[in-house]
Parts: sequence; structure tokens; C-alpha cells
Amino acid sequence: MKKQSQVTELTKAKIREAFWQLYEQKPIDKISIKEITDAAGYNRGTFYLYYKDVYDLFSQIEEELLGMIRTLIDEKLLQGDEPDFKRHMGFILQLTRAYEPYVSVLLGDRGDPAFNRKLKAIIAPLVESLLIPADGCTDEERALLREFYLSGLLAAVSQWITNPEGMPIDHLIQLILDTVLPSKDKIADTSRPFTP
Repeated sequence: MKKQSQVTELTKAKIREAFWQLYEQKPIDKISIKEITDAAGYNRGTFYLYYKDVYDLFSQIEEELLGMIRTLIDEKLLQGDEPDFKRHMGFILQLTRAYEPYVSVLLGDRGDPAFNRKLKAIIAPLVESLLIPADGCTDEERALLREFYLSGLLAAVSQWITNPEGMPIDHLIQLILDTVLPSKDKIADTSRPFTP
């Protein structure tokens, strides 16, 4: 039984890899099951053992990745006593780097907007605990700040991951801490109202 399970996982991995190589080159609606199975070295019947169609395959890849991020955040990052942006962001970036071929496409220009929304929903509690003041904000202000931080962080990660040999994780985190989340003494005088 264990051998069959290993064969199943290997088969699914080859099919996913073949699909992803095609998806990196063209939109999902232009990818056929025949192209996937030819590239993976299987027949259509094998494909249908695991997936209903190309969209189901894509959805399963997305859900697997989102599930790992959800587990990391729920079981590890939100369980700590003290919020620690550097440590928590480091874990997320390590996971992102490990799944770089998927994440770079999913967060990129050809990515799935639904994936972006789901990822934001998963990361939102962490952003709330690390970056948004517990007191002194209305619900509307909290929602705006949450969207600001989530959109900015995901855009930065999307840009960062395009160069696997580029900036180390520690450097990216420090850059964000030093420039995006500066201490109040670095921020311009906020007591003056905006005047156009």
C-alpha cells in the first residue's frame, strides 16, 4: 500500500510539473489535458484519476500552497506570545522561496486574482497583530491600513522573488523595517493638516 501511495504522489507530481511548465508559457485556458499528459508521459485516463480538468489541477496546486501558508500562520506564527515582525516575515519568506516557481507566477501579472485575495485573507490576522495599532483606530481605518500593508507586502514579495539570487531574506526584512515601517521620529510632522 505504501508503494502505491508513493507511485500516486510521483505521478501527480509529474503531472503538476508538466502543467506548471505549460502555465508559465501560456494562459490556463490555452492548456489542454493532452499537452499536459504528453509532457508528463502519461495518458488522459491517468490524468482523470486525480483531476476533473485543468482548472481542478490548478485549484489543487493553489489550495496546497495556501494550506501550507495557513498552517504556518495558524499553528506557528499566531501562537507566539510576542509579535515579532522580523521572525514571522522570515518564516513566510522562507516558505515563499521554497515554492518560488509557483509563487512567482501566482503573484505575478499572469497570476490568479483569487489567489491574491485568498492569500491576503490568510495573512491578514498576522498583519493585524504585527502592524496595526490595537487601539485608536476606527474599523474603517483598520481596514484601510490592513489593505495598505497586505498589498504592499505582497507586491514587494512578488518583486523580490523574481530574482532567486538577489537580496537575502534578512536584507529584505530589514529594508522593510527601516523604510516602510519607520519609527515615528522619522516621519514628517503629522500635526499639520494636508493642504493641496
